[in-house]
Amino acid sequence: MRIDTERNEFLSLGERISSVLFLPETHLPLPALILCHGAMDFKENYFPFCSFLAGKGVAALAMDMHGYGESGGSRHHVVMEEWVADIRAAVASLQVHPRIDGTKIGAFGVSSGGTAILECSLVEPGLRTLVTLDATIRPVFSLPERIFFGVMNLAGRAKTLLTGSGLRLSLVHALKNARVASDPEVNAAWISNPRVIEMWSSFPFPGFEESYDVDTFKRVRDITVPTLVLHGAEDRIDSPESARILYAFLNCTKGLHIIEGNGHLGHLDRNRHAVMELTVRWALKYLN
Repeated sequence: MRIDTERNEFLSLGERISSVLFLPETHLPLPALILCHGAMDFKENYFPFCSFLAGKGVAALAMDMHGYGESGGSRHHVVMEEWVADIRAAVASLQVHPRIDGTKIGAFGVSSGGTAILECSLVEPGLRTLVTLDATIRPVFSLPERIFFGVMNLAGRAKTLLTGSGLRLSLVHALKNARVASDPEVNAAWISNPRVIEMWSSFPFPGFEESYDVDTFKRVRDITVPTLVLHGAEDRIDSPESARILYAFLNCTKGLHIIEGNGHLGHLDRNRHAVMELTVRWALKYLN
């Protein structure tokens, strides 16, 4: 099946959001899935996933969230209010697209992107189903990490008061020891990616708190759309226990899969095809 791609921009809170839409070649109105990356990530990492979805008959929109990639916003910040607005703007853009069935739109989110789609579903009626992957729903940092980030955020706020801009530090030394993927080759490729290194070279203080200190699990009881919870069994960033907590708190139609052989970046890891297959089956079931 031939797959068409469209580069699109739309506005979210006054900032331009960059996206690419993958469309299977058909004249029928299509269901669509919005793919939301996590912190320190970018849309291009989701293009193979988008091609897979389009090949199965689901249009897929990959976008750079506020502050990332080619989108506007404070660089490398994670602000849920902004990311929720980005998703809502993406829904609105798909609802008027001539090849999309505006009543059949869902969202897929990784890590902080998973946080964002859960929060968005509470305020956006246009989302009809959700798939989370390694979603952050509760605080994930250890006590030493929380102390370090707390001190740096205080220093950043003091600098903002004095100079008008926050603190930027290089945390590349920490990136070198990161275990984001279970597959050593995937992990090595990630931590050596020049775009990833560039982001970690300019780490914002403050501006990153909402990627690691969240209480989304307290609100997910009110989600009404079918929600699939996916998580890597070997996730060293956020334990699979987070997925079990999320699943337990959900009151909607729901599913849970802990995927062996995957770490925190399950869409890239050794069993990424299991993530893709589970996602497309869920999307086709609940968007049709």
